[in-house]
Formats: sequence, structure tokens, C-alpha cells
Amino acid sequence: SRELILDLKVINLTEKEVNLIMFLNNSNDPVNVERLQSEVWGYGNKLETHTVETHIHRLRKKIFDKFKKNNFILSAKNGYYLNKLS
Repeated sequence: SRELILDLKVINLTEKEVNLIMFLNNSNDPVNVERLQSEVWGYGNKLETHTVETHIHRLRKKIFDKFKKNNFILSAKNGYYLNKLS
């Protein structure tokens, strides 16, 4: 199932959103955009696109709208990571 559940509230996720969350969850360090493009999207190096940023923005909005959590996916100067404490 491609769902995110918190306090009996459910968000349906796309396959790409699930892959993004799982990849970030399995990483111990922030993951930069280039690595996410390569590992999650399968894009080649140095591709100029805002695909990652757009997906993260939409996923953050979806999570906030349903769960009122604005700190699930965090940004650092060297990439994105999940707040595993939230």
C-alpha cells in the first residue's frame, strides 16, 4: 500500500513519493539533489531540473495539509533528510 498514516489520518502517496521517502529514510545523512535525481529518478549527472525540489515541495504540502506537520522532510545546506523524531 502506498499510504502514510499518522493518528488514524491517511495520505495516499504516489510511487515516486514512496521511493523518495524510503530513500531518505534509509540514509543516515542529508541527500543532495544530484543523488536523489540519480537514485530515485534515474536521471544522469548534471541535469538541470527542479523535479526533486518540486516533488519535495508538493509532498511537504500534502503532509502539512493532512497532518499539520511542517518538519517531516527537512533541508540542510548539503541536502534533504527526514526528521525521524516527528
